[in-house]
Amino acid sequence: MTIGRLREHSWWRHLGVVGTVALGSFSVTGCGESAVAPDAPIAAPSTKVLLSPTQHLTRASMALRGVRPSVEELTLVTAQPEQLPAIIDRYLASPEFGATIRDLHNESLLLRIELEKFGFPSLEKLADATATQTVGAYEEPLRLIEDIVMTDQPYTRIVTADYTMANAIVATIWGLQHAGPAEQWQRTTWPDGRPAAGVLSSSIMFQRWRSTGFNFNRGRANMISRALLCHDFLTSDVLVDTSVDLSDPDKVSHAVVENASCAGCHQTLDPLGSYLFAFRGQVAPGTINKYPVKFYAANNESDWNAATGRVPLFFGAPASGLGGLGQAVASDPRFARCAAVHFASFMTEVDADQLSAAWVARLQQQFVADGYNAKKLAKAVVLSDEFRVASDTDAGRAETTVGLLKVRPEQLGRMLHGITGFDWVSNLTTKMRQTVLGTTDLLQSDFAGYRVLAGGIDSYFVTSPVHTMNATSSLVMRNAAASAASFVVEHDAAAAAAQRTLFTASELTATDEASVRQQIVQLHARIFSELVAADSPE
Repeated sequence: MTIGRLREHSWWRHLGVVGTVALGSFSVTGCGESAVAPDAPIAAPSTKVLLSPTQHLTRASMALRGVRPSVEELTLVTAQPEQLPAIIDRYLASPEFGATIRDLHNESLLLRIELEKFGFPSLEKLADATATQTVGAYEEPLRLIEDIVMTDQPYTRIVTADYTMANAIVATIWGLQHAGPAEQWQRTTWPDGRPAAGVLSSSIMFQRWRSTGFNFNRGRANMISRALLCHDFLTSDVLVDTSVDLSDPDKVSHAVVENASCAGCHQTLDPLGSYLFAFRGQVAPGTINKYPVKFYAANNESDWNAATGRVPLFFGAPASGLGGLGQAVASDPRFARCAAVHFASFMTEVDADQLSAAWVARLQQQFVADGYNAKKLAKAVVLSDEFRVASDTDAGRAETTVGLLKVRPEQLGRMLHGITGFDWVSNLTTKMRQTVLGTTDLLQSDFAGYRVLAGGIDSYFVTSPVHTMNATSSLVMRNAAASAASFVVEHDAAAAAAQRTLFTASELTATDEASVRQQIVQLHARIFSELVAADSPE
């Protein structure tokens, strides 16, 4: 079955990124004489089939915004494919791209968590807050990254910025300044003099990544290394000595220094964790009886001395304090490469270890040359041929080619809203730690919603998204689509012509064939991002 036929007969049509039989006629040609030297070996012709310009536009729009392109944009790119980069620039300035930046970084930082042991009690100024609102405090580092990206600051600022972001809930929990509407996220600073280290200065970051017992910030250190440098100590090729008694803290402390099997990782992991002792190991919600919560104490910075005894070092190199750690991370070449990997993997739905190393290297080099501008990195990803692959005519390579992309639940919510104006939310009286959930987005919740069932992550038990259709994701999509359809039919039936969402091409009472076909063409373009003639088989 060709990709085109698969598209016609499945829910994949709704996912915004399809290939068709016609793709075989699309090619890219250069101008002028060939730049290949006369004696150079002739490269084998590529067997990859690329998306058409309008399909490329649709995939880029979904990857960057989770929203389908407008009919006007589809029409423009059909006539003038060279307009695609300018349209992408507009996408990069949209609030939906900011939401995508948060989604992208949550898949590495794993902050969006809905477990009772990570909640905050509704007391004092938060007495009227819902559980959905208080767990939203974990968005703070993601909001900081979004602000840095959307204001064109160097991406390195995510680990060096001297401010953070807060709404009224976050400000109350940590004692930050906030003015204006309670739901508004705005820049603010930590009042306790903690060093400028972007997300590495965030209390909620380390409340999520707790350090308990005799862990001594090792888990936190690995999170930093894994998420920001793409170096995961847990996947290191080290032969573990299973004879070490892990229940005895003294024996463990000796092993991580003297045992070669353990020291291989711990000689760099433990000094990295030594930067984080100023943060409390954890705060149990049941112990919170007032706000703000005190989570950082500068006078505890040297507690590593009585714990691991490891002097703070960044992979063997000295870096002064938490601020120095942020600077060291930003200066590490792995930081730029890791960003390129995260952006490319997220937008193509190709696992990081399956990405083309040559492509990642090009993205990294251009990212650095562009002054660490994350918008330009995202643009480079979606304009690349690697992003535009629809299929491969080579049978062997076709098996591993990702030609169809599946919407993440967060994208699905934005896509349905963009098409119909519908938001799949519910006002719930279900309680989390004696606090009602309140208004909940069912595609961005696991406690009461369907995010994991739709293929998303809960950032704790499920930490990798599912990019293929299965029974539960199909059920979620069908129910979400049915709810959106009911909503938009009722809305447009009652709305004035100028306020209608989908029924805009003809009068609702029109029954003549020409008018009906004109409306179907419009619906087809909005829902499937395909321009077809009024008498086409579609």
